[in-house]
Amino acid sequence: MTTLVLTAADRCDRCSARAHVVVSVFVPESGDHELLFCAHHYRQHEAKLLFSGAHVLLDKRRQVQNQQSLV
Repeated sequence: MTTLVLTAADRCDRCSARAHVVVSVFVPESGDHELLFCAHHYRQHEAKLLFSGAHVLLDKRRQVQNQQSLV
């Protein structure tokens, strides 16, 4: 099993902001795919993603929020 790590180079697939969430979605024609989301776009699409069977592989939003509150 590989451990997922997001770096500053990982960008949201919607807007190119820094990614904080990695989601796995299954597409019948081509298998599993990973999508990267910034906090804003994940929050915007969360209900639809989870309803459609997507799996959250990594969610760093809380850690980022805690780091910002320390500053």
